[in-house]
Amino acid sequence: ARQCLFVVGSYRSNEEDYPEILNQFISEIDSVPSVRVTNISLGGIAKSGTNSMISDALRLPIRLIRNFSDVVHKKSAGNPLFVKIFMTSLVEDHYLTYSLEEQRWKWDIDNVRDISINENVAAILRNKLLRLPIKVFEALQVMSCFGVKVDQDVLSILSGSDQFDNLISSLGYAIQEGMIEKRNETTYGFAHDTIQQAVYEYLPEACMKEFHFKIGMHLVRALRGFVTPESLQCISITFLAIDQMNRACDGTDPNRLDTRIKNTLASLNLKAAERAIDLADASSALSHVRFGLQFVGDTGWSLCYEICLRLHEAACLANYLNSSPDEVLKHFEEIINHARTFEDKIKANCIMIKSSASGNIQGAINSAFIILNQLGESFPSVATPEDIQNAIASIREFHCDDPKEKILDTPELTDTKKLWSLKLMDHIAPYLHMMSSNLLILISARMLKISFQHGFAPESA
Repeated sequence: ARQCLFVVGSYRSNEEDYPEILNQFISEIDSVPSVRVTNISLGGIAKSGTNSMISDALRLPIRLIRNFSDVVHKKSAGNPLFVKIFMTSLVEDHYLTYSLEEQRWKWDIDNVRDISINENVAAILRNKLLRLPIKVFEALQVMSCFGVKVDQDVLSILSGSDQFDNLISSLGYAIQEGMIEKRNETTYGFAHDTIQQAVYEYLPEACMKEFHFKIGMHLVRALRGFVTPESLQCISITFLAIDQMNRACDGTDPNRLDTRIKNTLASLNLKAAERAIDLADASSALSHVRFGLQFVGDTGWSLCYEICLRLHEAACLANYLNSSPDEVLKHFEEIINHARTFEDKIKANCIMIKSSASGNIQGAINSAFIILNQLGESFPSVATPEDIQNAIASIREFHCDDPKEKILDTPELTDTKKLWSLKLMDHIAPYLHMMSSNLLILISARMLKISFQHGFAPESA
């Protein structure tokens, strides 16, 4: 049966920071014969739609509100959110009032027409925000630091701090005001991302960085209370905590933090980077690596060697996934120059071999055999028929035709050198398939021999 994939993407054409890159990306997709791209431009609702919307809200016939709704439509450009915000502001400023005597809404069309409105209604939103109680506005600012939505569990953790007391109860008032809404009983979300943007951008950048710092530090401290660090909730809080701290410290001097905090943040960024690599998200991984190396600083190799080593290893792998060989080489050389043991250089060497193979397969194979020789696994430069016969004979004694159940009961490989030998041989097997099938036979036989003698690893398959 034919299988298809349907992808929907959206963006604001008047706010896109990189329209040329986006247009180039869409053009590249559109150039693929088997892919059909349909562009749909969404504007504001039509004047008739605004008329109906206001007619329903005011419970008046369209003929009575047409002039009024036409003015609202013009000032809001037909954006439903802006219509709602503008109408609310008219009520709050007493331009739109309810007459108990006539039992209907009343307005002065000339006064409404004279009201100036910013085309993106940022001014109206700011005025509405300023009318909120201070605790409610601060709660919205905390929420805006996470984006357009945040889980209730995160807000509950923050509510345990004196700095964010009454956080959830304050958000209840914001729900009544229509600024945010509760979704699925577990998530709070802004009614529109324009509201989130207005809240977030209200304070100067330095003040928002302080907000991020307070939120991040509280979440970092909360991580100590998790019994199972690998739980989904703990992993989620870890990513949120480090994102908040990175935002707080971006562009600032990390030396304002004490060494213990810097090491903690470097370790969390490392954890986030490795998790991102597992998800093949090279861009996020590189961002976490950058912050991690910023936190360890120039003294990283001497004061927190293990974290520094793994950060540079993550940088090598993320840049390899990102097809940036020059960056792979830069971090590889950093490891080679500072690693204390041969074993600490093995992972970087493996990544470097994979990276260099894209331009020089034979060179990558030669480098791999040099490392294998240092690991105690030597091979001839040219495999003769006698070498192949000896290799095959060497594995016959291990009963490779044993039942699957018996093989699965074999212990796991724990010898570090043997494990890296398997990984390295597994890396170069595809290259040998193209360059030297005889050496591939020797490699395959050696991998089986190691697996049966020392234990099995994923590469044994």
